[in-house]
Amino acid sequence: MATHVLIFGRLHRLEDKAAFEAAFEQVSRTVVNNVAGILRDELIQDSSDPYAYIMLSEWQDKDAWATWQQAPIHEAQVGGMQQYWKGQGVKIFTTAFCVEPGTNKEQYSTI
Repeated sequence: MATHVLIFGRLHRLEDKAAFEAAFEQVSRTVVNNVAGILRDELIQDSSDPYAYIMLSEWQDKDAWATWQQAPIHEAQVGGMQQYWKGQGVKIFTTAFCVEPGTNKEQYSTI
């Protein structure tokens, strides 16, 4: 089952919101279209704190994410966002159960 990586962080300055979101979109499109093992990438903003975001990515497995994290290209791809925000922690989750619309099949983790 999939691995979900949540990276928590905050903007340095609220006036950088549009630039940060544009930088994330550019990085996200590059990564999703060029990195093996990533299934999707999403930016979530806290509805009660305009400075707070979560970068949520879905990977085939934890090893795919770890391989990208350790690759030399990783810093080149994401480094430009650091001028706008500071990461404040990473959480990694594995899907335990999933039901998708339009199907009657259930998926369970094999872990």
